Amino acid sequence: MSEAPTDMMQRLAAATRAGYSLPQEFYASDSVFQADMDRVIGQKWILAGHVSQVPKKGDYFLFRIGVEQIIVIRESATSVRAFFNVCRHRGSIICSADSGNAPRLVCPYHAWTYGLDGRLIAARLMPDDFDKADNGLLACHIRVFHGLVFLNLSDGEPVDFDTTFGDMEPILDYHGLADARIAHRGSYPTTANWKLVVENFFECYHCVPSHPEFCSMHAAESIVAVGAGPSSGPADAVAGFMPKLHAWEESAAALGRPIGNIDDAADSSHLRLLMQRMNKDGWSAETQDGTPPAPLMGKRTAPDGGRMHLSFSPFSQIVADDHFAILFLFTPRGPLASDVEMIWLVDGRAGEAEVDIDKMIWGYHATTTQDKKITEDNQAGIMSSRYRPGRYSDQEGSVIKFQAWYLAQYGLAPGG
Repeated sequence: MSEAPTDMMQRLAAATRAGYSLPQEFYASDSVFQADMDRVIGQKWILAGHVSQVPKKGDYFLFRIGVEQIIVIRESATSVRAFFNVCRHRGSIICSADSGNAPRLVCPYHAWTYGLDGRLIAARLMPDDFDKADNGLLACHIRVFHGLVFLNLSDGEPVDFDTTFGDMEPILDYHGLADARIAHRGSYPTTANWKLVVENFFECYHCVPSHPEFCSMHAAESIVAVGAGPSSGPADAVAGFMPKLHAWEESAAALGRPIGNIDDAADSSHLRLLMQRMNKDGWSAETQDGTPPAPLMGKRTAPDGGRMHLSFSPFSQIVADDHFAILFLFTPRGPLASDVEMIWLVDGRAGEAEVDIDKMIWGYHATTTQDKKITEDNQAGIMSSRYRPGRYSDQEGSVIKFQAWYLAQYGLAPGG
């Protein structure tokens, strides 16, 4: 008899020690991944892309998560819709291309035809009692927020979007994300469980040995204290960093930047984070030489030399400085497969000749390429019969909080 998901998670939580990495099954089991899809991943608002990917009526792109494929399509100038890529006839996918334009959504199998609002328009030779109104495409919850496209796979009503993310509006507005344009996209598919991808992003204990480019762009004290957010470093390092941070916040506020941090507790719905801090002394941007690769972004009238890390959830992150923003999409695909995508945004008014793509992507392309390797190596080691959960360092506080948040999604805690 197979183990019930509730019993399985209770057993695994009981075997988890606070302050240690998770037992192997959390990172490798098909059954755990399916439970995660049902209880965690499928219940969250997930960043799927930027509205500029669908500028014209009928433009669409596919977003793949787990076994699901979601069609994100522009219905009109004011409406973007999302539908499961499943024909209501016999279940064929409708769109097979990653993106395109479709005046109608036509199933290639039997030509059932749907409008951009998901209504079934045509179905040939169906019985007289067939009701087209009951056979439209199944919608996925969608919200476009400051140009960012969020999806939620929940069957029922999802957690309220505005209540969850409304306090982030001032900083997103200041960065001009709604009117930004995509300058570059990078894909880094990673053969590892989604929790390992997130845990790696949520700590900077590995930064010095693994990321020379990243470390060259940041002061050593900030890497230790807040390299992965306000809860990530040792308490004494954070305390030592605070006076310099507060001085920068005061100067940045005088230039118009909305100041404030978010550091959600482990019992929150989405584990949101907002950390703003100064760049390395003398660095205007996160580039190889610290000089800007693009014009100022958003509502800035002058650079303040700062950078932002905003986390909507463990799956959806933004890193931004005065001149560009990067969307990080960590999308679970299977127990040992995660899609990692970065989307670089620049100010929508910036011309092609004003943006140095190579300069802009230098640091984070190198860092994410390195992260792919070290995370896949981490997964390979965890698959060994000799893997045992290891003790976290004082620089991995955000990983400890993430672990507590993850178990809380099941109503559990380390130790049961």
